[in-house]
Amino acid sequence: MWKSWKFWLVMSGVVTVVGVLAYGFTVNPKFVKSPLLNGPAPNFTITRLGGGETLTLSELKGTPVLLNFWASWCLACRDEAHVLQAAHKLYEEGQGRLRVLGIAIQDTPEKSMAFARAFGKTYFLALDNVAGDISLSYGLYGVPETFFIDAQGIIRFKHVGAVTPQLVRNNLATLLAPNDEGKQ
Repeated sequence: MWKSWKFWLVMSGVVTVVGVLAYGFTVNPKFVKSPLLNGPAPNFTITRLGGGETLTLSELKGTPVLLNFWASWCLACRDEAHVLQAAHKLYEEGQGRLRVLGIAIQDTPEKSMAFARAFGKTYFLALDNVAGDISLSYGLYGVPETFFIDAQGIIRFKHVGAVTPQLVRNNLATLLAPNDEGKQ
């Protein structure tokens, strides 16, 4: 049995499968690089929650975008709600240097609006469609996930999980730095 080439062929197959599975279980999706990084952000058109205003991502070319996917049923989304609202207040309303967009997935308009009111979200919020076309085009693992898109429409950073003030500050400092150089 040990000397049979068939035995060794089967054993090498088993070892390969076990090795691939073992590696897969050690990889945290938070640290898997997105194939979208350093490429153009997929375009989309969204309609503001609670109103008829529409927005197309390509209309924002020339302005960096912080794009967050969230849901009312997501516990981690509650943790990051104040961080995103603070970024909106400082960088969008305060400085006019950034757009913050939030797209709720697998949610209802009523629950999304209730969540937005409860957490004081005032930036542009919308729902993905029932098929999840926008979240699929961005390759979402789940929610929350946040994409930092530069002024040329290129995805520069992606974060899986709740964002922190430091993570937002660090990524926006890099994202907004070319704008600072251009103004000097």
